[in-house]
Amino acid sequence: IEAGFAADPVVEGDGPRTVLIGFGRVGQMVADMLTVHGQPYLAVEADIDAVAEGRRQGYPVLFGDVARGELVDRLDLAGARALILTMDDPVLTVRLTRRIRAVAPTLTIVARARDARHAAELYKAGVTDAVPETLESSLQLSEAVLVDLGVAMGPVIASIHEKRDELRQMIRREAALEREPRIRRVMRKGEL
Repeated sequence: IEAGFAADPVVEGDGPRTVLIGFGRVGQMVADMLTVHGQPYLAVEADIDAVAEGRRQGYPVLFGDVARGELVDRLDLAGARALILTMDDPVLTVRLTRRIRAVAPTLTIVARARDARHAAELYKAGVTDAVPETLESSLQLSEAVLVDLGVAMGPVIASIHEKRDELRQMIRREAALEREPRIRRVMRKGEL
């Protein structure tokens, strides 16, 4: 990175934090929400321009390619509080999940998924939660247009919840999960 930018954020020794892999639009939004809620994190991004811009704006972004094993080892993920995978590379996301799950069996791993099929693959690979972007955006678009067309909010929300439940069950069957996947599911008391 050119002169004038902050050096790489500290990778080891800052205490437990969340590691955010991918610092595009999705990753930056997640980083903003972590910041709002006082949750320390380190972001990792392979696009040097995104790293430079993120650092310019004050984000703790490390330049590196997680496809290279030595970077993943250096991140000390076994000591992290959580790992969030936001990159738009379905194959790498599954591969990385398997690798990290092998060394950090209890780490919370939340991953961006393309769709229900990819979410099922991610659950099989070991993610704690997968968020299928096409499904959630489709549900939000449906809700917006139905309300804009004058359909009462109550029935719209009920039908969105029903559809989300159907999708959850489909993912559960496909991934052969024993538990219900969390696609914007309200957590019950005592559940993590």
